[in-house]
Amino acid sequence: MILSQSFLGDPHLLTNAALFLFQVVDCTISMAPNVVSTTLPEEHHEPQQESKPLEPVQIVWRNVLLFIVLHAAAVYGMYVVILNASLTAWLYGVFLCFMTGLGVTAGAHRLWTHRSYKAKLPLRIFLAFCNCMALQNDLYEWARDHRVHHKFAETNADPHNVNRGFFFAHMGWLMARKQRDVIEKGKTVDVSDVWADPVVRFQHSSPVSRRRTSGHELSSAITVIRMDLFISLCVAERGNC
Repeated sequence: MILSQSFLGDPHLLTNAALFLFQVVDCTISMAPNVVSTTLPEEHHEPQQESKPLEPVQIVWRNVLLFIVLHAAAVYGMYVVILNASLTAWLYGVFLCFMTGLGVTAGAHRLWTHRSYKAKLPLRIFLAFCNCMALQNDLYEWARDHRVHHKFAETNADPHNVNRGFFFAHMGWLMARKQRDVIEKGKTVDVSDVWADPVVRFQHSSPVSRRRTSGHELSSAITVIRMDLFISLCVAERGNC
């Protein structure tokens, strides 16, 4: 009791004890092993390029029109969903959101771009089909652009350079032609492992998948009889923009 009272009453002892605990915690954290990918080497950003004026954005008006139509349909779809949608339409919309999101996140992003895991042929075909429904280009282009983004982040060679503004980085880059630096630097990024997958090659080069709409068309065909199901499709597509 006497020892504890003397310890609590001495601020110097409390300070030294606290400093000792901080040192122990700091050493423990610094000694913790780093978790790195077991499949691809960790990429480092390229040195920052010399500052130079950004090239003017060349707008692709066809893409602008497509985005306007898609978002207009999504807004109308939200109105229909709130007032008139059936339970079937709700379930179908949720199903499409998960399917298209899976094709982008588990497929194009984690599997083909970052090689976070391995997948057998049936799963790769399924994820490629889901990716088609998301309307986000084919797997080869998606992986190439995303690797270029990681390697040249926030430089003129970044496909969705945030220095051009939030809107451009979010979706504006999809309505503009690629900048010269993006094209030139993109040729230096290795995506041969992605192209080696026959599923990727088929999706990229086949006449149907070249239009990026095979999965979307099949989903739309299911909705011919029910308009509210079609609206659910538009809302699901907007959720993946």
